[in-house]
Amino acid sequence: MNLPVFLVPIFLSTIFSLGTAFELKLVCDGPIILGATLNCTTKILNDDGRNLASGNFRYFWWDDAIPTNSKTTETAGSIDTWQVTYNSSIHKPGQYTIRVDVCKWILNLICTYETSAGTFITLTENLNGQMILSQNDSYRDTYVSTRQTLKNSIKLKQSDQAYISTAQSVISYWFVDCVYYGVITNMSFNYNFTKPEENHLIEALVVGDFTPLPPPTTVAPSTTTPKVSTTSTTPKPTTSPTSTTKKPSSKQKRAVKNESASNETQSNIKIWQNGTLVPYNGTFPYVCNSTIITTDNKKVYGYFRRVITTKEPVSNITVSGNNWLKHGDLLSLNINCKGSQKMQFCVFIKDGLYNVTGNETCERYIDLDKCDFPIKRYFNTRKTIVIIIKNDVSIKVTSVAVTVYKVKQQAQLSVIVVPVAFSLVAVVTIVFGVAYYLQNRSRFIVEVADFDFGQQYADMEYKTFKDRLKDSIINAFTRDPMPSGSDAPLWPPGHKYGSMT
Repeated sequence: MNLPVFLVPIFLSTIFSLGTAFELKLVCDGPIILGATLNCTTKILNDDGRNLASGNFRYFWWDDAIPTNSKTTETAGSIDTWQVTYNSSIHKPGQYTIRVDVCKWILNLICTYETSAGTFITLTENLNGQMILSQNDSYRDTYVSTRQTLKNSIKLKQSDQAYISTAQSVISYWFVDCVYYGVITNMSFNYNFTKPEENHLIEALVVGDFTPLPPPTTVAPSTTTPKVSTTSTTPKPTTSPTSTTKKPSSKQKRAVKNESASNETQSNIKIWQNGTLVPYNGTFPYVCNSTIITTDNKKVYGYFRRVITTKEPVSNITVSGNNWLKHGDLLSLNINCKGSQKMQFCVFIKDGLYNVTGNETCERYIDLDKCDFPIKRYFNTRKTIVIIIKNDVSIKVTSVAVTVYKVKQQAQLSVIVVPVAFSLVAVVTIVFGVAYYLQNRSRFIVEVADFDFGQQYADMEYKTFKDRLKDSIINAFTRDPMPSGSDAPLWPPGHKYGSMT
């Protein structure tokens, strides 16, 4: 292509301006075991770092292994992948560098702006992965509940899992506190811990056997009679083939060097027999600080271990106190529960009635030295108190419905009792007074008789009762004797009692 001289600066500036707008990202799924296939992916992004770039690109992959692996790709996409397998018979364990160089085609004439990215990967002798602990579909890290079965499983790296799946057999050996619990084929083991506040060691040894199966042998029946020679011949001397000594591998050297030490460490492994722990006579690499390193090149191994602490989950939550309140009263509840430390709790309020789902959470929790704490609140309407208590292995949600009721206003007791009491006293007093008067009235009655002890004179002067009574008494003692019953009384007309009043 021949460009005019005046167009060359413009063309070069266009090339460099396009070249500065790229960002290259590289990801590989290492570490992997020797023999597995490494997967690497690279992406070309625009300068914003989020959107994929467009155009035609060339990718050049390479590593620094011996021998070197490389690959070149021409593609119109901004994503490219590289898969490379590291053979255990050629490569050695260690750390290697993976790089990719990228350039973009401009007008399908020139691939410019070469940029590159690199990363480190690690090749290992043993399988890579981790031991996963779970209880009731919840993952456990360090703390394990004593109320649920613990499921232990081995999750290998995807590349290692794909590699070991081609083995003739894959088995796993499981140990708890150096007690051997047998062989399992699915890399999963269940166990129950019953005592809280204890530390335990869980170990697993995964073995993949790549030993090829022996070919089937068939024995064909002989149909010929061997020919017997009567001629004696002296056999020719034969030369034996040159014997070669294979150089021991590093694994074999470490195995011989540590053989005596391994016998001592293997005595730590025990097994249950008839309810009693007895020493186990077998040997395992890696397990219980064993220094035995396998020398079988047809097998691959993976050793995984976890140290856990057992905890008692939150249980027996009790709420004491009255949740039926008169309007104006203060709610006072006390919460108790059981479980291992470290405990935390939180409380929040819902209007009306609320049914808990068990998935409630709080943004802020309060630490508890022991599971015993009060709740004091004032409410004027119906509410639901949601209480969340948790520790390292469990979380419990409970609720308390609070009902507030109003009491009708009634008169005070003194306003009713005092008037009634005094009224009763007055009535009783009057009744007793009348009764007393009627009972004693005869004592005060004076018989009034019309005694006329003197002659009546029309012009008789008026005398008082006292004077008349005095005159009557005097006349009574000076009057004539009482006549007999047959004689008619002869009373002077003027001798009669006057009015008493």
